[in-house]
Amino acid sequence: MRWELEELTEDAIVDYLKVNCDETINVQSAWGWVGDLNLPAAVVHAGTTEPISEDAAWHDPRMIAVAVSIKTGRTPVTDDLGNTIQTVREQNIEARTKVLNLLAVSNLATLLNARGIDNVAFSMAQLVNTERDIVEDGLVTVAHLEVIAEPVTGS
Repeated sequence: MRWELEELTEDAIVDYLKVNCDETINVQSAWGWVGDLNLPAAVVHAGTTEPISEDAAWHDPRMIAVAVSIKTGRTPVTDDLGNTIQTVREQNIEARTKVLNLLAVSNLATLLNARGIDNVAFSMAQLVNTERDIVEDGLVTVAHLEVIAEPVTGS
């Protein structure tokens, strides 16, 4: 048995976002980048997993708490003369909107399965809430997803 359900879940969500976001959003899996994280970014992290029923085995479908952190910096976009073209707040709204519009769909599990990531299948994926925060080097919105995934073989 392989223990990579979280990574496979991250891979599917990252692939889905990369294909559907424009290149202005740097989409990465948790621990998937080297060096500084180029902003704006969306980082996908599959956290806690648990069985969906009391008598489920480890190879059965599992509920996975997934966080997609959408981060922007603290520097406005300016032209050569120093005039503000886009404020930090506007950058955050733009990045957040791009990512949340892709996650807040009723058929997210179907769209993830369509990515064709080997060894995983999704029976549910939904955006459940978001939270915003100010961090030392920027603004962050975390989109929390509930995902039911299961390891499959021969996919």
